[in-house]
Amino acid sequence: MPIVLIVVSAVFLILALTGAYVFLVACVRTKELPWLDKEKLVKTPYGKYYDGIVYADNWMKQHTTSEAYITSFDGLKLRARWIPAENPKGTVLFAHGYRSTYLVDFSMVLDLYHDAGLNILLPDQRAHGKSEGKIITFGVKESRDMLSWLDYHNREYGDVPVLLSGMSMGASTMMYLADEKLPANVKGLIVDCGFTTPKEILSCVFTSVTHLPAFLCMWSVGICARIFGGFGLKRKDSRVSLAKNKLPIIMIHGADDSFVPCEMTKEAYAVCGGPKQILLVEGAEHGVSFVVAQERYTQLIKDFLKQYIIGE
Repeated sequence: MPIVLIVVSAVFLILALTGAYVFLVACVRTKELPWLDKEKLVKTPYGKYYDGIVYADNWMKQHTTSEAYITSFDGLKLRARWIPAENPKGTVLFAHGYRSTYLVDFSMVLDLYHDAGLNILLPDQRAHGKSEGKIITFGVKESRDMLSWLDYHNREYGDVPVLLSGMSMGASTMMYLADEKLPANVKGLIVDCGFTTPKEILSCVFTSVTHLPAFLCMWSVGICARIFGGFGLKRKDSRVSLAKNKLPIIMIHGADDSFVPCEMTKEAYAVCGGPKQILLVEGAEHGVSFVVAQERYTQLIKDFLKQYIIGE
């Protein structure tokens, strides 16, 4: 066998295996982090959120909560936490982020929405928490899960106004719904630090970590995603979805986000249809815009709720 062919074959195999490894690391479910175990959590990147996690957990313990379950379109048992409001004026359906939990992503805003008179529905995304699933699909299948949660909500609690809100991958999950035929009681979206497509965010993170061009192995990641995950890395694009959007939307992003580039929100916002607002927070890293700009963030949400959801 010519040496050139041997070298080419070896390089191809290395790149294919690299892509398979990236898929394994990025998409396959791992053991849940010990969210309420301070000693263990501080050894992870989430340790800095421990106080907020405890605050959210205690807040929920002070309110009436229950568990809800649905079966996804592909047969997974999915779980959510339901927190009803007294004399509810609507419901907010949250979607948490990648390898995260609502205890992290919404720890500081649960009371903001609940005090405004909104029920709160907090699903564990597939392959997270108490929901079944082995593969994370970066919002592709997760967005279909949210349609199922909307159907569940409307069957159980009627057609009160619903707000869709998501953080990071959860933001993309919700943005991917913008061109779907949603129930008429869905009245708006609030999304924080979402990405454009699964392929683009995986490519961005790969290059950031390895300092290598992502195209070298992203083809292999895509093949693994289709074979083992049943989804395409370009199947969903927030720019395509939001171009058809008609709902009022707030898009938020930390200007100094080094995980999901702020440019992704800017691109999606530029083509977004419907009434839209954007908040880019200087000095904010990924997912901490509320902490950095709490007053502006809070007022923006309150005004949005009054105008589009609770009608006051």
